[in-house]
Amino acid sequence: MKPLTALLLLASLGLSAQENPAGNRMGFGVSVLAPLDALALNFDTGFQAGLQIHFNRESRHLGRLRIDYLQTNSKHDIQTGNNPYWNGSTLVSGPQFARSRMEGYSVAYEWMPHLEDHCRSGLFGIFGMGGTLWNETLRPTGPNVGSYTETDLGFTLSAGVGWRFNPHATVEGRFVNSDLEFRQHPNYGSNRSYLTFGTSLRF
Repeated sequence: MKPLTALLLLASLGLSAQENPAGNRMGFGVSVLAPLDALALNFDTGFQAGLQIHFNRESRHLGRLRIDYLQTNSKHDIQTGNNPYWNGSTLVSGPQFARSRMEGYSVAYEWMPHLEDHCRSGLFGIFGMGGTLWNETLRPTGPNVGSYTETDLGFTLSAGVGWRFNPHATVEGRFVNSDLEFRQHPNYGSNRSYLTFGTSLRF
C-alpha cells in the first residue's frame, strides 16, 4: 500500500507543479497521422509521438517546442526506377519496385492562442513553424537487393485547433505541410502534407 501512496503523492506533486509558472514545463503528445495528397496515394495511416516543452503557461497565448517522430508505411509497392536484366541474349529494362517506410524527425515551435482569457480550459488555435528531416527506407522486391535510405529536409508549417480539458490534457487536430528544400521527389512531389489527431499531456 505504501508504494501506491507514494506514487499517487508524486503524481499529485507533478500536476500541482504545473500550476506554478516556475514548475515542470515538460509534456508529451501522441497522434494518429493521415497522409494527404501524393502521400495518401502511397502510404497508410501512421502515428506521431514526441516530447514538448511549454512556455507562457499562465497566459492565454501559450507556446511550446515540439520534438516529434512520425512513421507511416507504404500501402503497396512503389516504383523506384528501372532494373536492367537479360532476356536471352538481349539486355532489357523493367520497372523496379520497393516497399517503403517513411519516417520524419521534426522540431517546431507552436503558438496556441486560447479563446478564453485564461489557458486552463476551452478552445484554442495552433500555429506552428519548424523543420522536418525525412528518411524513406526502401526495400526493393527484387532478389539479392538490400535496403537503402533516401533523406530530404523540409520547411514545415502547421495549423489546427484543440480543446483543453484542464491545465494538463488536450485533444488536438492539426494540418501539417512540409516543403522539401533541395529537390522534388519523383513519386511524391516537392511537399509532404498530412493530418494528425491526438492528445497532448503536460506534467
